[in-house]
Amino acid sequence: MLTRTMPRLQSGVWRHFTPAIKDGRETFMCSYCSKTYTKNATKMQMHLDKCKEYSVVLQRSPGPNGSSSASIPAPSFSFRTSATPGGQFLIDSVDQRSQAFADECLARAVYATSSPLALTNNVYWKRFFSVLRPAYCPPTSEALSSHLLDCEYDRVQSHVHEAIGKADCVTVVCSGWSHAGRTRAVVYAVATPVPLFYKCTKVAAQTYTSTFIAEELKGVINEVGPQKVFAVITDDAPEMSAAWAQVKESFPHISAFGCTAQSVQRLFDDVSAQPSIKSLCRRAEQVVRCVSGSKQLSETFNLWQTTKIKNHSSKETTLSLPSGSDWTGVVNMLSSLLEGQNTLQEMAVSPSLDVEESIGAILQDAAFWVNLSSTRNLLHLIGHYIDSIKRDDAVLSGIVDMFSQLRYVLEASLSASILHGGEQKAVMASLDRCQEGCVKPVHAAAYMLDPKHVGQQTLSGEEINGAYYVISSLAHHLNLDAGKVLASFARFSAKEGLWKGAGIWSSCQHLNPSTWWKGLCSSEPLSSVASSILQIPPTTGACQRLWSLLQEAKAQGGLSPENVPKLVAVQTNLNLLEPSDSEDPPLRNEDERKVLFQSETQ
Repeated sequence: MLTRTMPRLQSGVWRHFTPAIKDGRETFMCSYCSKTYTKNATKMQMHLDKCKEYSVVLQRSPGPNGSSSASIPAPSFSFRTSATPGGQFLIDSVDQRSQAFADECLARAVYATSSPLALTNNVYWKRFFSVLRPAYCPPTSEALSSHLLDCEYDRVQSHVHEAIGKADCVTVVCSGWSHAGRTRAVVYAVATPVPLFYKCTKVAAQTYTSTFIAEELKGVINEVGPQKVFAVITDDAPEMSAAWAQVKESFPHISAFGCTAQSVQRLFDDVSAQPSIKSLCRRAEQVVRCVSGSKQLSETFNLWQTTKIKNHSSKETTLSLPSGSDWTGVVNMLSSLLEGQNTLQEMAVSPSLDVEESIGAILQDAAFWVNLSSTRNLLHLIGHYIDSIKRDDAVLSGIVDMFSQLRYVLEASLSASILHGGEQKAVMASLDRCQEGCVKPVHAAAYMLDPKHVGQQTLSGEEINGAYYVISSLAHHLNLDAGKVLASFARFSAKEGLWKGAGIWSSCQHLNPSTWWKGLCSSEPLSSVASSILQIPPTTGACQRLWSLLQEAKAQGGLSPENVPKLVAVQTNLNLLEPSDSEDPPLRNEDERKVLFQSETQ
């Protein structure tokens, strides 16, 4: 068997090597990298499989139909010998099409799992692939970061555009960041309502104006299809909010507004900046720095904490300083102090420890700990609403209800807080500004159309009128009779007609509000308007996550600047678009319908 296969093997190898005589022995030099071998077909074939110069030449060579074969960095036929458990040696082969298909599948798996692109350069992964298929030569990290990425990006983008085309309501979401000093980067996502990464652009800081942003947004809207774009959500930068009017001038049916999570974060920052809380947090930070900065004190704190944990009188804690720009940093610092309160107070009066007098006084001050607890609770309360509105299942209709709850619990918490009268008024004024900036007519419309909130009258007359305007405007945009749509809305609000029975109302507790309208109320004129509005997300959270992934991809290295967004687009959109077992193209002929990786044994 082996002797019949070897001539076939040798005839493909020899043409890539130049024969020569060296020290009286016949040698063969690789025509691409000048590596020299004695006469050994197997070793020479293994060399070709790994020879980067040969791979480059092959990639540039035209395919059978004259097209470039750049996406197939492998020989037409690759052969390897492998030993079976019985000790027999078999010769394995991978044809060019199978090699390309395997590379494509491997690249897709690497991208979808955010695996390092250098994975295939690792010797253990190489051995793993060799065990699975001796003749298969996995792509290099260079291939994964270049032409394979380009091919997968094009494939995924076609699915993205297909998903957008099928959507009945689309929201354009964008957010900008300072990038590389004088450059600004803007990330765009398109929610269908699943948030898909659309693109990332970079612009000089001096060009980053409201006019530039408005033109960019209008460009995305026109590419996606203005007939199905119902909303634009941006961050709260002045340039972004100034662009809303220009977008609405071109597309009157589109609602433009800012990120609710960022607005509530500003409320948190305003509360934290009140003099009483700022002074308390400064003293808390002094305590943490004093203990953490002293080897004796930090070791004693950890030891005593461990002892208390063993005695079940405390739980493990580590003193932490504020970090990051979100709300958790300062709250974590206050919580760590409260969790270690008993240990810290014992340390303050211990004669064997050298605790600064001012720090000891703080630790023994009962009012400090009472104020610390009330402040932590107040800040954690606001932070909880920031996190809840950032959740993937957060809905636009929940914003009105969220502010009602926030106002109620904030008023109750302020009375027990460290804040005095003037500071409490400043906090409530900040809450008023936050609510006014967040609750737009489209939010009021979403609230009124959500079946979970029917009968809950918390909106002002002005807000209700604004909701009617949004509903009527979208009815006209969808070529619906606005009078019939509003009549349908009246029946919905009064629970008449289709909505008379109790069963349809109990079902809304188990369904997304948009699905409820589509699935159970599709016969009503209001259905398409309601389901579209209720698909609009409340925040730019998708862009925030995408920016983090862009930074991670950039830090990974090995990618050109223009390929970093491509990698993130593939990573995120692959995992968001539901994969299909039949998405791969059919094979061309009967032979290719056989198992792609079939060992050749003769």
